[in-house]
Amino acid sequence: MTHKANLAETPPVRHQGLYLWMKSAVSIFLAFVLVLALGAQPIAVIGDSMNPTLLDGDQVIVRSIFYTPRRGDVIVFVRYAVQDGTPLVKRVIALAGDVVDINAATGTVYVNGTAIDEPYSSEHTTQAGNISYPFTVPPGYVFVLGDNRSPYGSLDSRHTMLGPVDEREIVGGVIAVASPLERARLMVR
Repeated sequence: MTHKANLAETPPVRHQGLYLWMKSAVSIFLAFVLVLALGAQPIAVIGDSMNPTLLDGDQVIVRSIFYTPRRGDVIVFVRYAVQDGTPLVKRVIALAGDVVDINAATGTVYVNGTAIDEPYSSEHTTQAGNISYPFTVPPGYVFVLGDNRSPYGSLDSRHTMLGPVDEREIVGGVIAVASPLERARLMVR
């Protein structure tokens, strides 16, 4: 008995390149539609405050629909009084009701009395900023730090100029680095 290939399932060899291209284009289009449906949007990182995790000019994808901040998330928020509407990117260190303390002598950040592990940070936190510690995060706010903890590396919740971030200012959580391509990766925990 001779086995005949189903011609409807396998494209002819001469059209295989076009078939693969069309299949890729449809996949990319569907992924784009899915990203938009989830409320994701691209945002450019400006500045060095998130080095080494994110670099100046990185394009990140931010999920905004059904997003609730968690400790360790990288978020995007807008504070018009500080940056004239330019999106800021920082890491959530503590949530509403948490108590934050920074020991600048040892470079250790404490949340609720426990030292937190920060493998993402470029340096120890040797600058406590100008807020008073221990600091209790108010209801409806989060406490954020940049990953670049060098002196003057990040304007973040350690400084009264920014302070804690109102959850209503949060655009969303970073879920991926889209470009440059050599740095592209998912950031979902």
